[in-house]
Amino acid sequence: MGKLRYDPGMTPEAPVAPADNLTAMLRLVGLFRRTFSDLLTAEGWLAESGAKPATYGVLRVVAVHGPVSQREVCDALGTHASDMVEIVDCAERQGWVERRRDPDDRRRYRLTITPAGRRVLTRFDAVAAEAEGRVLAPLDEAERRRLVDLVSKVVEGG
Repeated sequence: MGKLRYDPGMTPEAPVAPADNLTAMLRLVGLFRRTFSDLLTAEGWLAESGAKPATYGVLRVVAVHGPVSQREVCDALGTHASDMVEIVDCAERQGWVERRRDPDDRRRYRLTITPAGRRVLTRFDAVAAEAEGRVLAPLDEAERRRLVDLVSKVVEGG
């Protein structure tokens, strides 16, 4: 990443360069991730389980799309397969997901969420909602909806 350069001609009214737009989006994602992680750290149950914040995304994808293969979860989350194994192993040990052989391909396993996994997902959802509320606190409700609509449009179009 390049060094920040001071440009005396740049004013708050000047158009924002694409790199600055990307930086702002990355900073927003980073702010949410840090806030979410900090809130989860305060949740004793998470530390006791050995789960990581990334477990939330896995449970969400499995709950919405399951039964689903680990590869499909990796693709949906942009997670490396080696990282996924550790997350799924932990979730399986905790009884939050089950691995079942794929009836169409016996070499592959499909993940399904369990009732315990759904309860944990509800807890994760509450923490994520609190993190989102904190991060988006400077925006009013209409601005929040607009931000989510725009981000969803970009993600769905990509």
